[in-house]
Amino acid sequence: MNKYTINKAFERIFPYPIWKIEVDCAHAQIAIESRNPQTTLPIFSVLSFEGNYTLENYEVDSKEWTLEDVQGDFLILKRYGDYSPVQAGIQVIHTPSSTSIFTYMEYVIKEVYKDVIIAHHRSIPAGLVFYIDIKTGEISNQNTEIQEFPFRNIQYPIPYQGNLPSFLNEISYIDQIWLQPYHDLFLWSYHSQTSNKYNLNLSLSSKNELYDSKVVINDMDKLIPQPYFTVKEHIFFLSSNKMKISSYLV
Repeated sequence: MNKYTINKAFERIFPYPIWKIEVDCAHAQIAIESRNPQTTLPIFSVLSFEGNYTLENYEVDSKEWTLEDVQGDFLILKRYGDYSPVQAGIQVIHTPSSTSIFTYMEYVIKEVYKDVIIAHHRSIPAGLVFYIDIKTGEISNQNTEIQEFPFRNIQYPIPYQGNLPSFLNEISYIDQIWLQPYHDLFLWSYHSQTSNKYNLNLSLSSKNELYDSKVVINDMDKLIPQPYFTVKEHIFFLSSNKMKISSYLV
């Protein structure tokens, strides 16, 4: 019996389309920003790779807030401007308690490192930087520690340009096939067509044998340009209407 199968880990549906996703690889969780199309107000959620919420549909009162990062129990937001991608405003949310740790309207995010935000003050020349502790909100203009970026290990499939192996010769696909090495196996993803709708398929194989295939998204009106991303053992798919995210395990 074949032990290599594709299994759905979870599926979560959001009330509005997803605008942005940030992944916390170190703590195996993802943060999601969705927006109400009528009001354009953002809603934020954080869930584990098992699909459990640590923050669910957290609302803010200004459309200018947007997702910047997530680290452990802390969701980091920044403000964007009408004429620039970022303006003054930093907010950090403690996700287990759904409460704001701090909101600083006078600082502009320059970079986010592990446990520390590097920021400029909007009324001070840009050469001077400030260090904001993510967990406490404490601000300092001096820092003696070496800054490290958060751990990132996100992988994407790439378009396959070679000849298909014999076990895939019978598949009917539209436009493009993607391939990703997965440990000592291979993931293949491709679109198929039924009437005037499209399906997104995922197949698992060795070098010589097809083990399993699944339709992971069906009845789409158009093709998806990037089929999925992987983090550790988890394969994440975003639906064509951007209101659903699902995770699969092999």
